[in-house]
Amino acid sequence: MNPNYLAGALCVIAGFMMLYQCYKLRKVKKSMTVQILSIVISVCMMILGSIGIYKNTLDGVNYLLVGIVACWFMKKSRTSNDGLSSIKHYQAWFAAVFFVIAGIILILEDLHILE
Repeated sequence: MNPNYLAGALCVIAGFMMLYQCYKLRKVKKSMTVQILSIVISVCMMILGSIGIYKNTLDGVNYLLVGIVACWFMKKSRTSNDGLSSIKHYQAWFAAVFFVIAGIILILEDLHILE
């Protein structure tokens, strides 16, 4: 088992976040194709995350997917102007962008482009 299973676990959590988003889309009565696409993406993310827990080669893809989902959720969130929540909002944006950049770098290293 891979001792660094953080990327796989985060991808599984992001898959559950996408399932929750599908539930919200169903309550708003969005189109059926958007709901099915959201379900398919979330199931694929959970499968990739589950495989990524045991295989180290999928870390870059998992980090990239988590970063994209985090950016999508942060785009939809609203922040107030008080001090602490504003700081936490910017920290979450920084973490989402960091995951995207780290995912791209890990994918390029796995493809031996950065060597």
